[in-house]
Amino acid sequence: MILSYGDDDRPDNEANCIISRAGLEAEDGFIYGYTEKWDITGFLQADSDSELVEAFAALLAAYSIQGQDLVWKKGSMVMHQLISANTLTGTRVTVLPHFPNTGNGELTTFRSYAISVEADVSFQEINLDAPQVLKYEESFNTTGSGGPRFGLLPTITGYYQRQQLTETSPITIVQSGMKVGLGAYPTPNVPLYPDYEHVDRRQINQGTVRRKNGVGLEYPIHWNYTFERNQAFPTA
Repeated sequence: MILSYGDDDRPDNEANCIISRAGLEAEDGFIYGYTEKWDITGFLQADSDSELVEAFAALLAAYSIQGQDLVWKKGSMVMHQLISANTLTGTRVTVLPHFPNTGNGELTTFRSYAISVEADVSFQEINLDAPQVLKYEESFNTTGSGGPRFGLLPTITGYYQRQQLTETSPITIVQSGMKVGLGAYPTPNVPLYPDYEHVDRRQINQGTVRRKNGVGLEYPIHWNYTFERNQAFPTA
């Protein structure tokens, strides 16, 4: 079995891998992909101390580069692979080459090492025109009931005087919400009552992109529409 990371090929049967997968969970609770993790163990061999030290440095240099393809082959047959371009934000070396073992002949002609590489994979391909929505919420805030309006008028002495100003009053509804898109900004919801919208108050806000491994992953968008009407708004 030969393990390759980018241009680095480990000698046949030097390295071994434990491959695990954990679900990628959106804030709303659904699983939209998985994080695949490769826990790599192996041993470097050399005929002299200086060659062993050179092998340490070469291994560290190879795995200091992020975003490389990870391939495990048996002869010419690929048994497992983690292709960086097919992941959400590229492969990440989360645990650099280190040497957890002592004794038992370590640092004679060999040295045991361990490495961890992982990447996030989506079940669906990224659609820039209609991205998958990872989080969604919307609310409607109603102000007023349409009933009479009154005011409190000042008097020279005593309490303010209550006086009805109008027989009816307008009803205002504010529709606000947000979505988080995977890989691109999603489209905001349309106004529920377009005939009664104050279009001059419309707000669309594209929030700061959440990045992982230097790549944009979650794109939040917020909207806010204000409607006003003399009577109760239709419910259907």
